[in-house]
Amino acid sequence: MKSTGRSLLTLAIAGVAAAAVLTGGTPGTAGPAPEVAAVQAGPTYVYKVHAPLGAAAQNLLGRGFDVLEDRDGDYLFVLGDATTGGALARAGFTAVIDEVLPAPQWQPPAKKSQSPTFDAADVNETYYGGYRTINAHWSHLDLVGQQYPNLTTLVDYGDSWRKTQGAGGYDLRAICITKKNAGDCALTTSAPKPRFFVMGQLHAREVTTGDVAWRWIDHLTSGYGVDAEVTALLDTTEVWVVPIANPDGVNIVQQGGNSPRYQRKNANTTNGSNCSGTSSSQVGIDLNRNTDSHWGGAGTSSNPCDQTYKGPSANSEVETKALQALWRNLYRDRRGTGVTDAAPADTTGVVISMHSYSNLVLFPWGWTTSYKTGNDAPLRAMAKDMATMAGGWQYGQPGEVLYNAAGATDDWVYDDLGVASFVWEIGPSSGTCSGFFPTYSCQASTFWPKTKPMLMYAAKKAANPYGGGTPPVGCARQTNDTDVAIPDNGPAVTSTITIAGCEGNASASSQVEVHIVHTYRGDLVIDLVAPDGTAYPLKASDNDAGDNIDTTYTANVSSEARNGAWQLRVRDVYSADTGTLTSWSLTV
Repeated sequence: MKSTGRSLLTLAIAGVAAAAVLTGGTPGTAGPAPEVAAVQAGPTYVYKVHAPLGAAAQNLLGRGFDVLEDRDGDYLFVLGDATTGGALARAGFTAVIDEVLPAPQWQPPAKKSQSPTFDAADVNETYYGGYRTINAHWSHLDLVGQQYPNLTTLVDYGDSWRKTQGAGGYDLRAICITKKNAGDCALTTSAPKPRFFVMGQLHAREVTTGDVAWRWIDHLTSGYGVDAEVTALLDTTEVWVVPIANPDGVNIVQQGGNSPRYQRKNANTTNGSNCSGTSSSQVGIDLNRNTDSHWGGAGTSSNPCDQTYKGPSANSEVETKALQALWRNLYRDRRGTGVTDAAPADTTGVVISMHSYSNLVLFPWGWTTSYKTGNDAPLRAMAKDMATMAGGWQYGQPGEVLYNAAGATDDWVYDDLGVASFVWEIGPSSGTCSGFFPTYSCQASTFWPKTKPMLMYAAKKAANPYGGGTPPVGCARQTNDTDVAIPDNGPAVTSTITIAGCEGNASASSQVEVHIVHTYRGDLVIDLVAPDGTAYPLKASDNDAGDNIDTTYTANVSSEARNGAWQLRVRDVYSADTGTLTSWSLTV
């Protein structure tokens, strides 16, 4: 059953789009007009709409409603205002109000949103509790490049739409990370190493993805020579990261400061310059509907103000063209033009486009479920591996688990080049860390612990993605991120992870990664309980008055079989504080 616990800090603050967006001049002019003053919005409504997989779901998308990338059985969810319910009814849909979310208090951000240059001070520029601005991301790339010259190469692969109009905007930037030898990180398809490519914030409002990209860059650069797994990866593989693929759109988001704006698309105002700026009427083109891979098909809109507006023509956007040019410089075309043509088994490379939210791993084809790709079996096997590592996400073609959507970048990468490509929809539909704008602490407590092993697995698969769906390295690592309330001075609570398909006994140095929100962590007693009921103490109560637990414990459980239902048991043994177990991971 769908929980109504979708937090106000995810959809309310995110969804209102209270502030003004970039409004443009008339089509054919040199560029957009300056930003206008913000207008305080009213309440935001989330509607639960009966739209089963297939024709009903595609009909809903085709009507231009802001359909969230979230499904509950036969129902999808639509964001709008008080009038949207009537519009849904007139369109023939049965809908009920799932939530009414009050308008947030808007606070202007610090100005300096389109700096032409970046310096070390910019790296600390944040909004909404810790999310980094574009200035910070670009400064981060510069600093990492300076600090790790033997590992990194910075690439400017184009300009955003607003920059091409002389109206601010940004360079489009990527970083290549590897232990550099001759020929590495060159823009040529004859590179000596396989390439793993990951990008964030193609949809601007999906801020979790940019933060994961930031942490991934740091994990690799700081881990080389220290972490054996990272070192082995960078000795053999090029890792490419585009932390923000839609910087103009992100600039609109970050201008909301503590009430981030709900912009999904880029900032191109040439079409639809009179869009109102509400959550259901925004400027821009959806960069994930704009490619020429079945452009204009299912799940796209011709209305310039709709969230899924496909653009005036295939590949019309400079951001789309720049990404395609970069991919064509990195990967050889290994696939024929037929819908079911397969790329050869020795094709290298993996491309991940990170989105949020719904806890899904998706792979081509997204434009249809009537056909499977010629490489469906290994793509499906990889998706299953990644979904399992994430703690039980759903996986499949988009139309199998969500809805069909044409013109997406993951379809284009496979369609044009034959490279294995996936979309991750990161984040749950409800709970503490749900939605587009989760509290920033969720990044460290939930999303990074979950995505880090997925990224490592996918990067290792770049050498041979179509070699078959072999179990991921470290198959015993599993995560449970279901929130569990910890009562004050009450009975112990438990959370379960079931390990299956792993042979032999557990390790003498098994890893238990624990994330708990609590205002006095000294109150907590934590045990790992093996499938046979044996308890292994991880933490005793003490006088530590600090907040929260974000710790990895080591346990000698070598006498236990790896497979079975393992439990994390937590008890608060003193009064005055409550808490929540937000996630834990187990590697046995």
